[in-house]
Amino acid sequence: MMKNRLVFLLYFLLLSTLLLYHCTNISNSIIAPGESNNLIINPSFEENGDSSLTDWFVNMPSLVNFTNDTPPNGGNWALTIDVLWGIGNIVTSTVNIPPGTHIYKFSFWSKYFVKSGYANLSSVTTDSIYIINHIQINSDIWTKYSMIDTITSNSKDSLRVTLSGGFFNTLPGNTFFDLLTIELLE
Repeated sequence: MMKNRLVFLLYFLLLSTLLLYHCTNISNSIIAPGESNNLIINPSFEENGDSSLTDWFVNMPSLVNFTNDTPPNGGNWALTIDVLWGIGNIVTSTVNIPPGTHIYKFSFWSKYFVKSGYANLSSVTTDSIYIINHIQINSDIWTKYSMIDTITSNSKDSLRVTLSGGFFNTLPGNTFFDLLTIELLE
């Protein structure tokens, strides 16, 4: 009887040790957030200290400007997009993602002046585009916005960030954006 209890105790300790080791390895398999994990190539709208729209598509360049008013750790430049009456003032960037089910974190810094704009994260497949998240900018001081989503994708699917200065018919204004990230967490 005593021998069975000793074997059971040893078996329990061995199983607990293996379970603890496995749980520790699972938590270490999540990629830590950081600049090296950012799927967006030009997250701060600058290259070598100069303002840049490299890897971003701008459909109405006259509504897009740069400013030295940046968030904490924002570098030299941030992007501003003017309010437009109607549809069309967007800046987009598309990033490739691996197939399968993965967890992504989309974050950015933003603020608005007079009228707020928005940011969308969309899934782009071979036959459709659908919005995963729509974030209305709701602060007139630099604020970090962030969300985490589980996304299932096929080969050749991608994620698209869309930034807009918003819409209004009488008042001018603009929305500021900087330090955008899409991180593959798991």
